[in-house]
Amino acid sequence: MILKRIEVNNYRKFLNTALSFDEDITLLAGANNSGKTSIIELMEHIINSTKTNLRVEDIPVENSKEWLDKVYPLFLNSFTQIHDNEKVIHDIVNSIFGLDSITETEPILLPLTNVKFTIDYDPQNDDIRNFADYIMDFDPTNHSFYFEYSFEPTASIFGKVLANDFGKLKLRFAQLTDPDSDILKINSIKERILKLYVSCLVDKCFFTDKQFSNRNEIETKSFKKLFNFHNICAGRSLDDQNGDKHKTLSKDMITLTSHNKEWKSLIEQLPDKILQRLEAENITSLVQETSINGLSDAISSIAQTNGGNTGNMVLNMDVSEDAIRTLIMQITSAKYLVDNHFLNESSQGLGYSNMIYILVQLENYKLSINSLLVNMFFIEEPESHMHPQMQNVFGKYLRKYYQMQKIQGLITTHSSEIVRATDMKNLRISRSFSNFKSDILDFYDFKDEIKNDPIIDNFYDWFFEVGFSEVVFADRVILYEGDTERMLIRKIATFDCFKKLNQLYVAFVQVGGAYAYNYKKLIEFLKVKTLIITDLDYDKLAKTENQIQNSFTTNATLKNFYKDTHNNVEPNVSDLYNWSYLGGNVILDGHAYLAYQGKDDGYSRTLEEAMLAKHYNVNAFTSKNRSSWVKLRSNDNLKYTIPQKNARYCIRDIVAHTSNGKTDFMYSVILNNYTEQLLPKYIEEGLLWLIQ
Repeated sequence: MILKRIEVNNYRKFLNTALSFDEDITLLAGANNSGKTSIIELMEHIINSTKTNLRVEDIPVENSKEWLDKVYPLFLNSFTQIHDNEKVIHDIVNSIFGLDSITETEPILLPLTNVKFTIDYDPQNDDIRNFADYIMDFDPTNHSFYFEYSFEPTASIFGKVLANDFGKLKLRFAQLTDPDSDILKINSIKERILKLYVSCLVDKCFFTDKQFSNRNEIETKSFKKLFNFHNICAGRSLDDQNGDKHKTLSKDMITLTSHNKEWKSLIEQLPDKILQRLEAENITSLVQETSINGLSDAISSIAQTNGGNTGNMVLNMDVSEDAIRTLIMQITSAKYLVDNHFLNESSQGLGYSNMIYILVQLENYKLSINSLLVNMFFIEEPESHMHPQMQNVFGKYLRKYYQMQKIQGLITTHSSEIVRATDMKNLRISRSFSNFKSDILDFYDFKDEIKNDPIIDNFYDWFFEVGFSEVVFADRVILYEGDTERMLIRKIATFDCFKKLNQLYVAFVQVGGAYAYNYKKLIEFLKVKTLIITDLDYDKLAKTENQIQNSFTTNATLKNFYKDTHNNVEPNVSDLYNWSYLGGNVILDGHAYLAYQGKDDGYSRTLEEAMLAKHYNVNAFTSKNRSSWVKLRSNDNLKYTIPQKNARYCIRDIVAHTSNGKTDFMYSVILNNYTEQLLPKYIEEGLLWLIQ
């Protein structure tokens, strides 16, 4: 029995999203505040909580704003124009829930928050006795159960909570001096109205057909009993100092060990053995005698106040097996044995303690697995407190553990190393598309989509191992050809006009001009804003404006993206100039920008040509005699190579002879503070687009 899929509607940042689960481990990766924890909290509340109360902050912001804009005028009119309290409540409830049989108006309700569950079973191996009552589809080829868990508003409860809060609301409406301009007061009233609405939401559960259209209600507790769900939350308590008293590992390891028969036998025998020893040493009598001597003076003083009616007072030991058993648990702790030395559980650091804690929890959970239930074990951010290499190793171990032990579960992470340790088909991405909206992207579907193209499929298998994980968490992506572009952009990011780059998570991916086009499907899938910096790379022999504009690029990325939007027509340089000028280089539904050299970059064909053309205010094909180049280089202290032969040379000749020293050239630009002065227009425009 496995949980195959959930569909989440109208919960926090998720308006409508789906999360599919693999049979073993599923990895949900994403940046902070992208919604990973929201999914786990929702599952925890639905399955493990006895009562699941939604809070105001669980309602999507856009939904609540739209709803309040509709109902606030209704409240304002009722509270300020009607003086019969009961009629105010009656009118508001009827209007919101559409109960007026005369006007037959549509209800004004928030979109339902619900979760749709698909549970698969193996007809050959799974015992479905607990699920048999919930079969609705009798198709012999369909081996799934369907449930919907929703939070639905109730008119009667809303009427009661509105009546209870009536006086406070009435006072707040009365305090409005200007119903159109008292923004703070109006917002306060709206928050109160929303709280009233949320408090009337009631948990309901249904088993349904495959389309989730035919619903039959069941008790929520009956649904919860179908699961054996455990979650390790991100905020787990671990000991990392000698003074810590939690002894988290010790307690968990004792719990795990308590299932061992030999340990059980030992613990059962110890209390009686200790009790026998106490009796044999006459410890109880010694305590009594010592206490009589120690308390005699105090007892005598007390006796004088009540006529001497106080008897002797002693300290007696009431030693029971339960008391001794508790003592054993308190004094037993986990230790590390290193070179015959015992070290405390805090001695190995938080990373190691975190790893041991997770593994012990998994072992404990394994003992509770019930084949009649849906068994799920979730872990939030297992990488906590671990260095990158340890994260990667532990990620691989967890993946193998889930597979070997046949445990189904979900791991959330914002670790690149954990992502690298999984397969692409097991990866899901939680991604924010605005401050109030997230979605979950399923790389199982992505992998399935590209499997029929072996070249692209192999490309992504390779890329997944080397740079893919950086893109997963990125706010922006920059695809660049060489190290010099990366050096230049890193420096540019320190300038005030581009400081937003430092506020974003920018993934840098080095890719040749022939391969950047392969990232098209990934950019479209992730919908991540991507700047593709590439070179125009036209014929080197073209050295006049006319020759250049009529030449063709050798850059496969430029050609392929242009063909996509121009009926497979191969462009010449003039076409590419016009394409960029008209904004056609913003591609893939606005998610990508192709940055390459234009006319304003001095008809250059590479980055270095464009930088020198701007610096010297010449075209890339403008020639100067050798002595002029030597003088310019000496004055600027830039590092580039000038041919030895005494002749005339253009920038293209200079760059060609500097091909093995491009990094040195870029260092000289940066260290001599020429970065802003030499910044090519095509890169500047691309970066400005990227930070918008």
